[in-house]
Amino acid sequence: MIEKIKSLNEALPQIFFIDMLYLILGEIIICFVFPSPMIYAVGFLAGVLYAGFASLHMSYRIREVVYGKVNTTKVLLIGYFIRLAVMILVFAALYYFKIGDLLAALVGMFAMKVSAYLQPITNRISSKIF
Repeated sequence: MIEKIKSLNEALPQIFFIDMLYLILGEIIICFVFPSPMIYAVGFLAGVLYAGFASLHMSYRIREVVYGKVNTTKVLLIGYFIRLAVMILVFAALYYFKIGDLLAALVGMFAMKVSAYLQPITNRISSKIF
């Protein structure tokens, strides 16, 4: 499975690892800061899961553009709208079923940004270890 992910994008395993650390750290903070943490924890989890989906989907679309003979603008634009639709569905489900906090989900979605910025650092560290 990891080899399949690496074939899509070499940085994805490290990005997912950072996302998991972000999730664990965020859930620990939520448990200690909020008096009733369940709704915030679910929202945060939904946001981090969306960030993982978006990273995987974006990597697939970029690979499709680089190695396939496809229309770049069309493929990337359709990919953007798919990710946007999934994000709206996540927010709608959290709001409609009242199972998660929307602001916590938004903070969870920042996992994608955090992992993108920290990936070069973890790459340097892991290349020295392995």
